[in-house]
Amino acid sequence: MLPLLNPRALRELFVLYATAKFARNVPDFVRLQALVAERGGRFLNDHGAIRTADPAVRALFVRAARVLGLRRELDYRFPAKKLVSFDLQAIGDDAHQFKIFVSQVDLDAFPPDVAQRVREDCAAQAAAVDHAPFLALIDKAEAAGGLCEADAGAFVAHFVDVLMSRPGPPMQRATLDAVAAVSGEAASALALGPDFNHVTIDVPSAGFGGIDAMAEAMLAAGFTLLPAIQGAPNSPLRQTATMAATMATPVIEADGSIGTAATERQFVEIIERAQAHDADGAPLWAQDGSPLIFRNFLAANAEKIFDAASTKASSC
Repeated sequence: MLPLLNPRALRELFVLYATAKFARNVPDFVRLQALVAERGGRFLNDHGAIRTADPAVRALFVRAARVLGLRRELDYRFPAKKLVSFDLQAIGDDAHQFKIFVSQVDLDAFPPDVAQRVREDCAAQAAAVDHAPFLALIDKAEAAGGLCEADAGAFVAHFVDVLMSRPGPPMQRATLDAVAAVSGEAASALALGPDFNHVTIDVPSAGFGGIDAMAEAMLAAGFTLLPAIQGAPNSPLRQTATMAATMATPVIEADGSIGTAATERQFVEIIERAQAHDADGAPLWAQDGSPLIFRNFLAANAEKIFDAASTKASSC
């Protein structure tokens, strides 16, 4: 019997593969990696985030993430953005384990005609892909507790290259514009598909004295950041992000021809985590007596981070 890669090993393989894909598409990420290397720091990927409008994609993503040892934990709501979210965690005391923040476009919050347009786009994407081999690998992993090396490679490749993509036809421009008029964040989600809209660099590992110092170094290096760092000093979570670059996304025009729309889709985040506290404000400690580092997310912070990738309706 071939040796099996356990969930942690599979998660590490997934992070490497997905990060390499992200680097090919996001020049700011490559530049930031170089800035960290210049400071003698280490790149630690705190989390990635996806957005999807398709409940079936969300459900398959959650099931596949369980193969990586990630479990759904806390829920978050963003009514102004028309998004509902949750985190996928390697549950335990180690806050440095890779996480995924999943956001679902809340179609019930959209006008019925716009929601129907989105559902039609989701159906077109679903019809263009066959997840049967992927599901067979998930079944195998669930039964055995892991995958052999060859199966692991096929599992991760399908996860990143197929599930985390728009496999079908371009979106209708009218759909993109209708969604953007309600939620720019939802429009960006549809334009990108369920790929990582951002990945996140852990500030202490990157070799900076704190998030303020890292943000200042990024501004000096020419990065464009959100207007403010989210999270007060000494709070359990502080974070900020680059503004997503405007990219050309293929769309189907009213006459059936293929055009392009300007969309904001992917960006880079930096994050600084501190000691967690309980509901009464008392500091929490890990089993070994070290400070228990906060490993979840704060909705008030995430609300502003979402602003880094928000697509407006086109003028034409």
